[in-house]
Amino acid sequence: MFSTAVLVLLIMLVALILFVTEVVPLPVTAMSTAVAFYLIGAVDANTALKSFASGTAMIIAAMAVIGESVFKTGGAAKIGQLLVKFANGSERVLVFAIVMFSGLMSGFLSNTGAAALLIALILGMCSSMKLNRAKLILPVIVGCCFGGGITIVGTTSGPFLKEALENLNIGQTMDFFEFAPLAITLLIVSAIYMSTIGYKLLPDKPRNADDESILGDKVPDFSNVPQWKTRVSMLVMFGTLLGMIFEKQIGIPLHFTAIIGALIVVASKCISMKEASRAIPMSGLIIYAAMVPVASAMKNSGAAKMIADFALNAMGSSTSPIVVLLIIFLIITPITQFMSNAATIILFTPIAIVIANSLGIGVKAMLVAVRFAASIAIATPVAMPANSMAVEPGGYAFMDYFKPGFPLTIICIIISIAYIAIFYPLTMG
Repeated sequence: MFSTAVLVLLIMLVALILFVTEVVPLPVTAMSTAVAFYLIGAVDANTALKSFASGTAMIIAAMAVIGESVFKTGGAAKIGQLLVKFANGSERVLVFAIVMFSGLMSGFLSNTGAAALLIALILGMCSSMKLNRAKLILPVIVGCCFGGGITIVGTTSGPFLKEALENLNIGQTMDFFEFAPLAITLLIVSAIYMSTIGYKLLPDKPRNADDESILGDKVPDFSNVPQWKTRVSMLVMFGTLLGMIFEKQIGIPLHFTAIIGALIVVASKCISMKEASRAIPMSGLIIYAAMVPVASAMKNSGAAKMIADFALNAMGSSTSPIVVLLIIFLIITPITQFMSNAATIILFTPIAIVIANSLGIGVKAMLVAVRFAASIAIATPVAMPANSMAVEPGGYAFMDYFKPGFPLTIICIIISIAYIAIFYPLTMG
């Protein structure tokens, strides 16, 4: 008879295979995992489903609505038009600007939304200015990858890690801009890299260069949108962000601030109720909420300790925090190239916590390492939904991602480990 811990690990193995192969939709895999944990007694019914009503779930939904409003009213498009003026005719400068701008956008909007908008804008620019889309589309994905860490709500993993750290009751939390210094550093480095070395590694022409339909009318027309809607959407977005930044001062939790912002853009008819409903990323929301019980299941069953003990034995006498951080990156970063980074973070968070406690390593440092190890997702077209969106517009094949993405991944791993080692306590105090 298998122990509960072994059953949990078997369920996780099946989930991992299904996440990578996508034989069934990712949300179905996530929900099936939560149900399986309940059926074997690893979690109770409340634990299995409570995250669907969590503050994190509300943040994901509400910020998606606000981001959709900014997009639909043309606010993001107006900012994007400044890119062309900034580049002043230089394609390399334009690449730098695209990475930086897409990164800044994804820090406040969803990665997928930011990528969709910028890909559409850049295709329009390529059509009207005869630019090479094979050189300009992939930089959008690189920017979106690293920009999501500028704010704690830039990705679904941020609020999850904040919640996981607070639940340990060790008196630590994560600020709104917790990941910003490292995320901005990686964003700047990636922008420089993509406009120099990466630019040379990108294909010289799209593999679907003969398909003229791709350069059709891709840029949305916002000329009929009343200016007041654009202004209201932008004000709400910035107001929501300010409310989140000063959460402690105003005494309103992050998720309530996000909900208030979403209510305003819908009530003022900046976007319709149907548009707001469609904007909510239900697949991402289900994956997040259904996979949260993984931590409880692995902890309650002893599976997390089992894996951590195996990892500790494999490391032998080497308990150097730097070595542990390196191992975290070498394991997680390759996996996240083929699996949802949010799911990867949720899977490895409980394991990282047990290892940190066993070795006396700072838990916060380990969680930050897990977050960035799982977020360096630029070397394959399936690492993020945004990556997949760029395949046809850029005319890319698998290796077109890997050639510029692999060297940048190595660079980012080195920078991330160095940053965490310098700015986070590596030992429990």
